[in-house]
Amino acid sequence: MLRALLVLLLWPSLLAAGEIVASGVERNGNRFVLFVDAHIQAPPDQVYRTITDYENLAAINPSFESSVVLGRSDGVDRVRTRIRVCILVFCKQVVQVQEMRYPDPDTIEATMVPGAGDFHSGTARWSLSEIEGGTRLYFTETFEPSFWVPPVIGPWLIRSKLVEEVEITMQHIEQQRGPSS
Repeated sequence: MLRALLVLLLWPSLLAAGEIVASGVERNGNRFVLFVDAHIQAPPDQVYRTITDYENLAAINPSFESSVVLGRSDGVDRVRTRIRVCILVFCKQVVQVQEMRYPDPDTIEATMVPGAGDFHSGTARWSLSEIEGGTRLYFTETFEPSFWVPPVIGPWLIRSKLVEEVEITMQHIEQQRGPSS
């Protein structure tokens, strides 16, 4: 009886929640390639505004310890983030500096600045498209960390953490939507 009551109470929030449709990580030497395909229950313009509000990334994901726009020039934002990543009992602070570009209203591209953080190189791309009930977010990233990642379990750990972080971010974006959306 209690289980049925909980299901009935939680059912509307379960239906309204976004989902990760697919995700993956591959390792090639020290380079990682990853992707996430997610459906977020919020309009594309809200998702775009939220994930490009660099000064407030900690508000949508508590793993961000800081996020600062270092400069803006010719449609390029240089952004430094400091993220605390914990897997099991091991935590690491990761710093990255990226140059953010906006080739069209539905795409964000980032290039890591070598030597300015904890990565030798990297690129990322966020592609947004409208779907029924919200936004499809397709995220891809290729990066080479300057820190050691365990060879056998590294890709699994990165994928697990990536999925967890995307889920947290989706929840915060969807909560901003409010009851009238």
